Amino acid sequence: MKILVVAARLCYPLDGGAKIRAYNLLRELAKHHDVTMLTYFGDKAEQKYFPHFEDIGVTLVPIYLPVIDGGVSATAILRVLLSGLPLNVAKYYSREMVKSIAEHLEGGADCVHCEHLHMFSMIPQTGCPVVLDAHNVESQIAHRYAAAERNPLKKAVLRLNGSLMRRYEVAAVKSSRLVLAVSEEDRRTFSSMGSAGNVRVVENGVDVDFFVPQTVASDGSLVFVGSMDWRPNDEGIIWFLDEIWPLIKKKDSALTFVVVGKNPSAALVNRGVSLPGVTITGAVEDVRPYVGRAAVCIVPLRIGGGTRLKILEAFAMGKAVVSTSLGCEGIQCKDGENILIADGPESFAASVRRLLDDRLLNSSLGANARKLVEASYSWDTIRRKFLSALESI
Repeated sequence: MKILVVAARLCYPLDGGAKIRAYNLLRELAKHHDVTMLTYFGDKAEQKYFPHFEDIGVTLVPIYLPVIDGGVSATAILRVLLSGLPLNVAKYYSREMVKSIAEHLEGGADCVHCEHLHMFSMIPQTGCPVVLDAHNVESQIAHRYAAAERNPLKKAVLRLNGSLMRRYEVAAVKSSRLVLAVSEEDRRTFSSMGSAGNVRVVENGVDVDFFVPQTVASDGSLVFVGSMDWRPNDEGIIWFLDEIWPLIKKKDSALTFVVVGKNPSAALVNRGVSLPGVTITGAVEDVRPYVGRAAVCIVPLRIGGGTRLKILEAFAMGKAVVSTSLGCEGIQCKDGENILIADGPESFAASVRRLLDDRLLNSSLGANARKLVEASYSWDTIRRKFLSALESI
């Protein structure tokens, strides 16, 4: 097939969960089909990655849009008011992308693979089947943002945006030939939007040959890995530092905590500087040494959706994980068998302390977690599901 991929961002290098998923599915498409990818890039330094796509058999059509690396622009806000598009959809809208998509469709395509809901509004309804890879239920995330906001004015704006996103997402799901959900929970949510049985589950995966249990001795630290420019990660770690970290440190003043991920906010960096034992690394070339040395991986998320690749990577390395219910949402894990789940500050702190004190439990959780990803979340398994889903259309 001749497939046109429309993506919000360049999916290389692999420094974020969304990129990892998009890249692995793109690489699989290119093995079997003629693939052209239209995508934005926000920094001209990213041009050095363009040749990599030719290496994996993808024809790349990059479009420079620097606003994607900033906040919502005045132009985007005006577009929201005039069109009723949600804020983060309006941010990614550009006439150049609309024109490029139309031109490539006129040149012939058997299928459009839309990476992220943000890009859907620019794809014309020409009869060419559209596959929507929905990394999250975006309206669910928007409403969670609104629920977590304390400022009354911001809460009202976020509620409005959540309503706009819900209406937009329902329309996109209904008009797509196929919707790829990352979990059974997301599939049920999309199905409730009135889809005509067009939703298939293709989970996130992990490279089980790259992320493997380490032989290095643990230094007893805690670690969190994730792109820190994604608000749920930033909010979750600030909550952990404010509410949970002091409870854990009471029993062990020498305990250390490392936050690994690109573009941490100023608020997070300032907290890290002021708190003994906390290190904020920023971007690193390889997260494995940090995860490998840690005694416990934490995922204290309270906002978000989809599934967290950070958990799958920790599982693949045989590490014990403590997560909130939302943090491990969509992953087939079981509390007490291959993960510990805790939602309040006291229970989260107690679970971390339990894994620091009980080496046998720590080890058994990690071993069971590794078995889970080998059985259900390797990219080989996910790729087969992906190709099977495409064959259904």
